[in-house]
Amino acid sequence: MERLRFQPLKQEDIPQIYAWLQQPHVREFYHPKPVLWEQTREHYTRRLDPGSPTKCFLSYAADHPIGYIQTYRMADYPGYTAMLGETEGISLDLFIGDPAYLEKGWGRAMLAKFLSDIVFPLYPDENVCWIYHDVTNQRALRASQSAGFRHVRDFTEDGKAKQLLTLRRNEISC
Repeated sequence: MERLRFQPLKQEDIPQIYAWLQQPHVREFYHPKPVLWEQTREHYTRRLDPGSPTKCFLSYAADHPIGYIQTYRMADYPGYTAMLGETEGISLDLFIGDPAYLEKGWGRAMLAKFLSDIVFPLYPDENVCWIYHDVTNQRALRASQSAGFRHVRDFTEDGKAKQLLTLRRNEISC
């Protein structure tokens, strides 16, 4: 897919993330509450700290930024592991920010390439990855399933139905 690549997040990328967070298709599921510039700047600036357990990247199609993706070890977020009922492995979150790249297979490609090129090499002792989506976010569910993620169970977060999916290192769809 048009030279898909990932670059670690930099301070100068934060305005792009802020712009994407204003997009209706991103706000619907990734960040539904209105977000202010100062909140965005503070949140992602903290993530730039080398000691942050969350590793953040921009996704590019050739030289054009198209989305955001992050990964972290489950054990680094005990509240998250308690909610999901899983303590081992890694997890990730992503969104395609540029609407021109929606519904064209980029989500699946981002997941598969990020898992094989970034996530599992970054965490060589981890063998399982988790992701979850709102049950009404069919676009994200299709992308995750086409990248090889399998449904594990449904659960509720903040009163909303979610689906937990998993993929093992040896199941990555290239």
